[in-house]
Amino acid sequence: MVWLPYRLTKLLPTRSRLRKAWFASFVFRGQRELRRRWIVASQRSVDSTFLGRLPTVTLCRIIGNDLFPRHQRGQALANLRTILEAESNPFGWSKLFVLNRIVDPSVVEQAVELILEAGHSVEVIPFEAETYQSLRYRPDAFGGNAYFSSQQFLSKDPFCQDRERIWACGEKIRYLMNINGARNRALALGRMSSDWTMVLDGSCIVPDRVFQALQQEITSTPYVPYLIIPMRRLPAGVDLAAADVTPITKEEPQIAFRSDALEQFDEAYLYGVRDKTSLLNRLGVPGPWCAWAPLAWHPEEATRSPDRHRYKFASESVLRLTSGVANGSLELPSAQMKRYRSRVTAIFSTLQAMDQQCSAPDATDLVAIAGFFVDPSVEDTLS
Repeated sequence: MVWLPYRLTKLLPTRSRLRKAWFASFVFRGQRELRRRWIVASQRSVDSTFLGRLPTVTLCRIIGNDLFPRHQRGQALANLRTILEAESNPFGWSKLFVLNRIVDPSVVEQAVELILEAGHSVEVIPFEAETYQSLRYRPDAFGGNAYFSSQQFLSKDPFCQDRERIWACGEKIRYLMNINGARNRALALGRMSSDWTMVLDGSCIVPDRVFQALQQEITSTPYVPYLIIPMRRLPAGVDLAAADVTPITKEEPQIAFRSDALEQFDEAYLYGVRDKTSLLNRLGVPGPWCAWAPLAWHPEEATRSPDRHRYKFASESVLRLTSGVANGSLELPSAQMKRYRSRVTAIFSTLQAMDQQCSAPDATDLVAIAGFFVDPSVEDTLS
């Protein structure tokens, strides 16, 4: 087989590019919306316990480590303070904050104190150095370390290379970054006490007018078990009350679950590789993820949920606070690729820092997998 450089393959009308064009088209989105409306209209039954009263809601956020260079050090705590001080609660929803394997004990202590002082609930998923030290990189899933410098690997497009590199580090990433594990913990706790559980990323904040819209959505259509909530990035210097919250489709949305919804997040997928979009795809929510081919090394038995198409879109967007990098310019719409690259770099930088901090016996494998040396000074970004 002849392997072509990726730059040359960009000129070819490949199947993946044709798929991407189709799934991004208005025709596809129109077909998907008609299908959703038909399914929702034909399955309007709902448990009587959800009728005749205002729904109870738990608003959850997942807060993890600041990952350099995607986040500025201290940004998680700064954004937490902003949320606790600036976000109202007009309907008396429960608010739950999940502290997800934060490495620095002082950050955990400060966050817990802030949350409890504000009168909200907190769940701590602890980081244990001994557990991390016992985990291993798994380059053997791709044939060993030599694969990541082979012509076969280097001929693939950069996004495929990133996915394979991240997956080879999956055992450690699933533990340290634990994104879907934390989301599912929040979802389980919310389901025990509320009719609805909204699982938001840690830096998302809900303006007053969006609270009103979300309450209206879940009250007016109680027979729909999922609410897909658009998300916008809050530009630096823009006041929360004046921010644009009209819905958009260019960013990954957030998800709210009725307590009897069948789905949760798939913990096989790890931070950086389809952690949220795998669920959006199973539910039939339109987006660029619809065009993504299955991962060759992770075959799925079933990608269609029994609850497929049983969702509705919220009419307003929640807002995502800045990561603090480059004075907020990394959050601009034009910086999408920069955000992606900084996230990938942050994953490997964080792994190298933790390998050093925990004296991981297989630390040298990361250099072969990631394909570059990461600045050793990043070990200071987590503790």
